[in-house]
Amino acid sequence: MPEMKYGIAAMNDRPSPVTPTGEKCAELREDFDYFDDNHDGLMEFGEFVGLMDGLGADMSSDECRIGFAEIDRDRDGVIEFEEFLDWWISP
Repeated sequence: MPEMKYGIAAMNDRPSPVTPTGEKCAELREDFDYFDDNHDGLMEFGEFVGLMDGLGADMSSDECRIGFAEIDRDRDGVIEFEEFLDWWISP
């Protein structure tokens, strides 16, 4: 796994709740895309589990399902980049 550019390697390194723009947003997009295994621009549950593993989170399957559901605000069964970004910048 490549080194994540925007603190995605550790959950405690999350940025302050200011919407990133320009280069920082592009770096977050790159991180999101890294875990988008099928390259469809969406993060499915299995890909989200990979993200959590990549962050070093020790989460049960149930905890992952709860976290996924919280991020998937529109309840369409996938996490869009905008939902990921909103989650990442939230306090």
